[in-house]
Amino acid sequence: MNKTTQDKRITLLHIALLIIAPIIVYTKVFDAGFMSWDDMDYVFNTADIHGYSWAHFQNWWTDFYLGNYQPLPVMTYALDYELGGQEPFVWHLQSIIWHIGATLMLYACVKRLQGNTWIALFVALLFAVHPVQTESVSWIAARNKVMYGFLFFCAIYIYIGYLTDNDKRKLIWIYLIAIAAYLCKISAITLPFTLFAIDIWMRRPFKGKTIWVEKIPLILLSVPIGIITLQAQEEVDFLSLHPEFTTLHTIVYAGYAYVQYLINLIVPVKLSVLYPYPTGIGAIHIVYTVLAVAIVVLGIVAFRKKWYMLAGGIVFFTMNIAIVLQFVQFGEVLMADRYLYVACVGVWLPVVHYLYYFFTRPSVRYLPAIVCTLLIAVFFASAYNRNDIWLSELNFWKSVIKKFPESSIAQSSLGGIFLNQGVNSEAKKYIDEAIRIDDKNYKAWYNRGSLLLRKNKPQEALAALDKAISINEYPKALFTRALIYQQLGRCKFAVRDIDKVIKKESWNAKAYYIKGDCKEQENNLKEAIYYYNKAIDYDASEPLFFMKRGVAAARMGNFKQAITDLSLAIELRNNYAEAWYWRGIVKSQTGEMPCHDLNQSRNLGFDLAEKALIELCNSY
Repeated sequence: MNKTTQDKRITLLHIALLIIAPIIVYTKVFDAGFMSWDDMDYVFNTADIHGYSWAHFQNWWTDFYLGNYQPLPVMTYALDYELGGQEPFVWHLQSIIWHIGATLMLYACVKRLQGNTWIALFVALLFAVHPVQTESVSWIAARNKVMYGFLFFCAIYIYIGYLTDNDKRKLIWIYLIAIAAYLCKISAITLPFTLFAIDIWMRRPFKGKTIWVEKIPLILLSVPIGIITLQAQEEVDFLSLHPEFTTLHTIVYAGYAYVQYLINLIVPVKLSVLYPYPTGIGAIHIVYTVLAVAIVVLGIVAFRKKWYMLAGGIVFFTMNIAIVLQFVQFGEVLMADRYLYVACVGVWLPVVHYLYYFFTRPSVRYLPAIVCTLLIAVFFASAYNRNDIWLSELNFWKSVIKKFPESSIAQSSLGGIFLNQGVNSEAKKYIDEAIRIDDKNYKAWYNRGSLLLRKNKPQEALAALDKAISINEYPKALFTRALIYQQLGRCKFAVRDIDKVIKKESWNAKAYYIKGDCKEQENNLKEAIYYYNKAIDYDASEPLFFMKRGVAAARMGNFKQAITDLSLAIELRNNYAEAWYWRGIVKSQTGEMPCHDLNQSRNLGFDLAEKALIELCNSY
């Protein structure tokens, strides 16, 4: 067997391993469902993914989703919905496929960069099976990470080829792939700066203009998408959620997070799906900040000393983690494991490289492979076990509280899970604890309002929701308050709130329904039908919308349309007693026999049907 054939067989073996290993690590995830932590808003509450029409396509490119502008990931969610509906297996499968694709592209990048298939294999395996990656892969809402990671590594692979072959035509492909990556996740704007790490690893001189000029288009292309993303973040108030932080807090917390991310990679023993902001600056935060500065200085020294692998690794890691170090506060947590998805390569490539080139003597030549294999085995087992938290929402939030019991976010979220399960006593305990820890936690106040509404205490619920909205005009709190106002007949206030919801969530079908109902209460039937139409445009699977539109049409004398809509409502939900009742009433107005429909409604327990049967059919 010649060397070329042998190399091909080894490469194919490596590729097979890089496909099989992630599948095994994430086997448990195939049994996992959707998480209320963003998954529900992407899947169940976003009508834009429920089809592939031109209108859907336009919305993907013009709407914001949970503070993100990410048309390409939303497009893949629509594909999941088309193939699997609300079956989570299909959704998880696609995320894992993207992760495997990113792993294979990383393998190709390192192999092309290093010319060593074994270094490429171990770097790719460390990337593929490390437990910090579970958040990006197992969480459906984090699909944007694995997608942009795949495209990111595609761009790097072509860039290495561009430098190797001196083929400037390849720059066009890099720019096109970069645009696609930006449309997945704005974090991809680190690409042009990451390419400087590739330049360092390939020992490219920095004195010429070309090395700088070729990256300018990548930066310019990111500007419009960056501006759009900032607008998306501002729309849901993700930016500047922590005005109490001084400049010192910002710097120290950034330094602390920088080092903690490195620790989580090297010693992943206290991983969490979220890491709350510290309650104040402590000694550990100052020490870590000093270490962070020292690492950056080490990178500069390494570059000057021509320790290219170390210098490039520090640049790669720093460029990709700097964007999420909360220099501009966004979101509710200081750190998240998913932010390491690409950045970790800046650690693993130097580690494996130095292992291989420090132990070159024949007597220890197998030591790097042994060390890497043991490390991968430990990470593999850790990631496999860590995926348990994605199997249930109770596991998920209890895992956070176990590590961070003073996390108001986790306490409130766990309370929300018990609330959804109808375990009100447990829900109250965790919601109250969340408010005790942080009385500015607007989501905890929202959960308290929802709990009080469930207990049929609308006035107390309104007070809790008022508190939530005074802190942050949270769409769910606005929606729930509007719902209470609607039910109380206070339509002026309901419409005021629901208009704010629609401004933030233009795809929210239930918001249009509430506005339509309020217009109907005000006897403005034409506008009521307009908003019922909007609700149906965004969600044609909800029988309530058809029933309400049908009743409004009947009140306007359009009995044919009314019967059509009420029939659709019954088709969607055969045991819909109220729809059966109203169709019977409308039939009686058109001379059709109403008795079957009214009898169906009575049998289903709708009280008004009994009286109507007596009056219209003389029947019990």
